[in-house]
Amino acid sequence: MANPRGGGGGGARHHLPLRPRRLLRSPISRCAVLLAASAALLLVLSLRQVHRVGLPPRDHPPAQEPNEQLWGSDGYGSHACVTPTSRYMAPKGSERYMTVRSNGGLNQMRTGICDMVAVARLVNATLVIPQLDKRSFWQDTSTFKDIFNEPRFIKALEGDVSIVNDLPQSLQSVPRARKHFTSWSGASYYEEVKQLWKDHKVVHIPKSDSRLANNGLPIDIQRLRCRCLYQALRFSDPIENLGKAWAFS
Repeated sequence: MANPRGGGGGGARHHLPLRPRRLLRSPISRCAVLLAASAALLLVLSLRQVHRVGLPPRDHPPAQEPNEQLWGSDGYGSHACVTPTSRYMAPKGSERYMTVRSNGGLNQMRTGICDMVAVARLVNATLVIPQLDKRSFWQDTSTFKDIFNEPRFIKALEGDVSIVNDLPQSLQSVPRARKHFTSWSGASYYEEVKQLWKDHKVVHIPKSDSRLANNGLPIDIQRLRCRCLYQALRFSDPIENLGKAWAFS
């Protein structure tokens, strides 16, 4: 009689028991399972601890803190140093223009932009909205107004520095001086740099990182940097709205 499984020979075939499939074939899989198990164990222990504490339920959700109270300092008398002194004057009208190409990562560009605001004040020049770094590791074509709130930036600093979106049409094609400012320079250095504008109406600054000293500057210049960083230079509305949506979701 023929074997229905197609085997030859008439004798019954002995089948070996099936071995279970190995699900964890790689060390990475085993590590992932161990991590998942550890995370689950920590979660269970945390839930037990919370239950053991037995916090009383709130009848009403906590009221949202106002911004002044949330960000205000309630200890040791610390406060924001951004208010100009009584000697601080409005910017003088000037036909000097300064163009800037920021360099580095996002935070490096932020601090560099605010340093250039302070430098523009020191040399009494009109600052053209800086260009962002597009050629290093960023490889990003975003402009200043894509990342930052440009109208706010200009408006918030109008009492400190004259800032424009672009050069006037009459200066678009004029020869420009190109100057690499010395790193960590003080106010006296920029007093000497003013001489550049005697021969050129436009001076281009190819790098903005670390061009201004951290210490030994006039107090109003230091406070101007702080106003720029913490009040004037904000992210654009789409970025701000996305951040708030994530924070409160």
